[in-house]
Amino acid sequence: MSDQFPPPAQPPHDGTPTSGATPGGTGGTTPPPPTEGYGTPGGSPPPPPPEKKSKKKLVIGIIAAVVVLALVAGAAVVAVVALTGPDKHTLTITKTAGGMDRDSAKETELKTQLDAAEQQFKTQAKRVSYVRSGVYDQDDSKRGPEGALVFLGAKIDGQQNPATFVSSFRKQAETNGFKTEKVSPGDGGGQAVCAYQGTGQKIAICAWATNDTMGELVPTVPGYDSKQLAALLVDVRKDVEKKD
Repeated sequence: MSDQFPPPAQPPHDGTPTSGATPGGTGGTTPPPPTEGYGTPGGSPPPPPPEKKSKKKLVIGIIAAVVVLALVAGAAVVAVVALTGPDKHTLTITKTAGGMDRDSAKETELKTQLDAAEQQFKTQAKRVSYVRSGVYDQDDSKRGPEGALVFLGAKIDGQQNPATFVSSFRKQAETNGFKTEKVSPGDGGGQAVCAYQGTGQKIAICAWATNDTMGELVPTVPGYDSKQLAALLVDVRKDVEKKD
């Protein structure tokens, strides 16, 4: 399945997903769905073709990895100190973002995982007034691997220090075996950071933070480096975040 995301060897969460486990928002696991029978009269079901078996393992093991990587930013929210101050931004899931079309069908498929990630944000930071999530199709190979990208954003009721967010994000990611680097947040200000797997299969997640918002972009396919994903984050941010 071209738009699924492989779990990191050391995900930014307190559980370690494998190809046969699906991590949940609290670090638990969900058993894989039952295999549908192929039923041949008077005989055993034939084994699936090798490529289908491989694909099925991929789907079972990674469909909820969006939540696992999202938690690295969610955990960073815990360390954000909310201050009093005016609200300056709003977050909206638009029909297109960064030149990519929204994929409502994929949002329905990932609804359980997206709901869990949203709830995690709300419970980890008391000053989150709302969370937005959406899935966008990245179909330009020049921008990175083709497949779905998940956007998750939170509105802070008050103010936060973007530098504190970035510092907490980096600490959480590096504790779980990821490398990190600060990247450009674009014209919207604030600060941005990416976490990526330094060895093996390329895996990345990028996030930005302002005084009252945070947003992150999570690929559901492998192969992104931090430079590619950071560029997409800036483009998506221009559409989903607006100043009041």
